[in-house]
Amino acid sequence: MNKLMRLGAVGVATGLLCSAILLPVSPGQAAADVRQGNFNAAVVKSKSAVGDAINLKVNGENTGLKGLLLNGKTLVPVAFLRDALKIPTNYDSKTKTWKIGQGYRQLTMMVAGGSVEPVINGFYIDGEVKLINGKIYIPFQWVKDYLGYDAVWNKGAKQLNVIKSRENKITVTTSSYDKESKRVSVHLQYPQLGGMGDAKAEKAINTFFEKQMEDHKGHIDEVMKDLGDQNITNPNSFESSYLVTYNQNGVLSLLFQYTEYTGGAHGMSYRTGYTFSLKDGKLLELKDLLGANKDYEKRMNARLSKELKADPGYMGGFEGLKDNPDFYLLPGRVQIFFQLYEYTPYAAGFPEFSFAWNELLPKGSSPFASFK
Repeated sequence: MNKLMRLGAVGVATGLLCSAILLPVSPGQAAADVRQGNFNAAVVKSKSAVGDAINLKVNGENTGLKGLLLNGKTLVPVAFLRDALKIPTNYDSKTKTWKIGQGYRQLTMMVAGGSVEPVINGFYIDGEVKLINGKIYIPFQWVKDYLGYDAVWNKGAKQLNVIKSRENKITVTTSSYDKESKRVSVHLQYPQLGGMGDAKAEKAINTFFEKQMEDHKGHIDEVMKDLGDQNITNPNSFESSYLVTYNQNGVLSLLFQYTEYTGGAHGMSYRTGYTFSLKDGKLLELKDLLGANKDYEKRMNARLSKELKADPGYMGGFEGLKDNPDFYLLPGRVQIFFQLYEYTPYAAGFPEFSFAWNELLPKGSSPFASFK
């Protein structure tokens, strides 16, 4: 069963199993229902709760702006992104929505009733936003993971020096397919690459994404055909979006989400990760990155088993990573994730487990040695 067929099959089952969950108006809300994370922006008033102030630099130069070190996490004000990093930033006072960045790297934050919902290119992202004395502070981890920056931390001086990440010299643009009718609403996105040094590799990757999109459109046509002319009070909805999670060292990694609603208690989502070598356009597997440690699966399985079984919502069934497990890359680490209902209930979202490279590979080895 391919992934899109699996999404459709699971979606039918969920309509029968989860009637207690509220009906979303759109697949986007369905995606929000299954997100893990804390979207509440705490209004901090006491000095002890604010954390320690840190100096923020850009390329070694003082910015005059302060970040916060709170509960072991570094937070930076939105003003730092706008004024120091010069990231395009807009605030709509009518909708109380911040838009930071452009294209596939746009962070959107809607502020309402003391809460914040952070979204990057259609993905709700994990992390806590703080609202302190009228200023919004976001995790610097978001800036590092999704906006293309890195940093050097000076503990003694309490300084964070922010620099641009050394990314692959490629462009990523979004192509889309949209369709609206009384029966169905379709909004699909997929990336197209440009500027790669190898035209053959570039074509291979772009053709791969184009085929994924055509397959998804074919899946939608089949679903609508199966639904027939039944009475539709709300249009059936299909969405897809993607997130570029790593673009360095000759490797590009992306996370895709496919969401659909065809009636029932709620929509259904499925995620898949794709990681490519930009040298030849090859779609990489975990073994391509972790081959320096022949026991990497054993090490991962031991931790995954322990952490899944410690989850009060664990439904059982994990016996080890399957062939071609779901994963994507973030700076310094690989993320293993599982689908809705795979081992945990719908409300648990997509369980994710982070493994640092130095946790899995021998000292001195790199997962990217073959791809630079």
